[in-house]
Amino acid sequence: MNQILVIAWREITRLRKRFGGGASPVAVIVLLAVLGLSAYTLRDTVSLGSGLYRVGVSGDVPEINDSRFSVLEVNQAEGQNLLAEKSIDVLIVNADVFSREDDKSQFAVRALKQYMEKEELVRVGNSFAEGDAFPLRVGVNYLNAAQPPVTGDAGDSPPQTVKPEEVIIPSLTPPPAPFTQVLVALIYIMPITFISIFFTSSFMDEKANRRLTILLSAPVTPFQIILGKMLPYAVFALSTTVLIAYLTNGSIPLALMIFAPTTLFIFAIYLMVPLFYRSFKDTTFIAMLVTTMTTAYLVFPAMFTNSSDLAYISPLTLAVKMYRAEPFGWREYLLPSLPMTAIFGFAMFAGTRLLNEEFLMGYKPITRKIGDAIYLMMAHSKPWFAVMLWSLLVIPAVYMAQVVMLAFATNLPVGLILGATLLASALIEEVVKTVGIVVLAEHSVVKSVREILWLSFLSALGFLIGEKLLLLVSVSVVSQANVSGALFGAGVFLLIPLVAHFFFTAFVTLLRIKLKFPYWLALGIGTVIHFFYNVYVLRGGA
Repeated sequence: MNQILVIAWREITRLRKRFGGGASPVAVIVLLAVLGLSAYTLRDTVSLGSGLYRVGVSGDVPEINDSRFSVLEVNQAEGQNLLAEKSIDVLIVNADVFSREDDKSQFAVRALKQYMEKEELVRVGNSFAEGDAFPLRVGVNYLNAAQPPVTGDAGDSPPQTVKPEEVIIPSLTPPPAPFTQVLVALIYIMPITFISIFFTSSFMDEKANRRLTILLSAPVTPFQIILGKMLPYAVFALSTTVLIAYLTNGSIPLALMIFAPTTLFIFAIYLMVPLFYRSFKDTTFIAMLVTTMTTAYLVFPAMFTNSSDLAYISPLTLAVKMYRAEPFGWREYLLPSLPMTAIFGFAMFAGTRLLNEEFLMGYKPITRKIGDAIYLMMAHSKPWFAVMLWSLLVIPAVYMAQVVMLAFATNLPVGLILGATLLASALIEEVVKTVGIVVLAEHSVVKSVREILWLSFLSALGFLIGEKLLLLVSVSVVSQANVSGALFGAGVFLLIPLVAHFFFTAFVTLLRIKLKFPYWLALGIGTVIHFFYNVYVLRGGA
């Protein structure tokens, strides 16, 4: 532990020297100040577009309690002038609504109409007992406010039967998109990503200047080096999480529980970037690509909070629930958190194997470096153990990719999208199951057909075990979609997916190792066969 703290302190000292005298520290302080002020401003915001529409009211007008509308009391003549001058977007005089023909005014009228409909549903819901009708159906009629009511001879209003223009079932009405809560949750991610880029930059700087090579010659392990260099940045990232939770009136312990695995996940990704690339140019491009993809993965599912359980694949959904004061269980928490934590563990394991001078300083194509990295991770164990362990360790990344694809397949039209999802899933699975065996064969560790078949079976078994373990925490989520049976090998008997995994793995590896097919061709053939198997399962054939 002492070595880790020494390396961490060294990293803090280096960071201070890098910021010694330039504008960088000012930029960091300004950025964090902006994030803090944004979080503080949004803490009580209930919707986006605060003050977007300006409404003039005169006479007996219901109260408008919506932050989108800025309400101004005027007399009728003044209001007409302001409306003509475009100083206000809508004018309401008693029961009459006046607007212009331009888009802004018409949008304001529609937004006001939606708000009044919602308020009426709330009033109806509060006026009648819940047991009087289920499900509640509300008929909405749009009448001319200036039209006098129809009365009988005695002056009484006779009962009128009017066919509703629109019927609304509140219990089936989809909830509003949580724009504000997602925006607040995104504020947590911004400093974590920003800080992780500094971690990558520092790692890359030491690698390019060969100071990392000197550090490797010291009496410390690669694990201690990685953890020591990462520790200051991780502590700083978690400190910003505490600060943002405090400024936004969130639960600090719950925020730490939600965003600690997310922090580990982001740092795991950014750890891999400097290990594989040598130039700052390549590192910057990959870092920006990773930032974009990670942000999309975190934000997009959270927009469907309370609409689909698949939203729980993003930890931001838990943050949205936190700010809505809505409960969630341990299964919902583990669904995003467990794979993220497992990916961090895999990244740390990979980092300890790849942190050597020959790998770090070598110039090779990225595909060749990936092959070398896999061999370095597997060469320290017996082949049978290494192959099975590899299949277990990569499961979280494969699972996460498949669940994201499942979310897209569930929310997009069936057809081409469904086919692309099944094909991509088959390709990912075949790559992770076969690449370890192929790499070992290229280094002459595996030669005979018997060894290939035995390792294929172990790879399939390890993959299936890891897949089923992660599936336990998310069965209620993935079972929503019909395609889940094909993606995750669902079924009563585990023998069928095990045999299928073994067959596809053995088929691809034999084509590559014994028949000398190019790996991409063997992989393509195996993926196509696996795809048709998935289609067969999806149609209920297995």
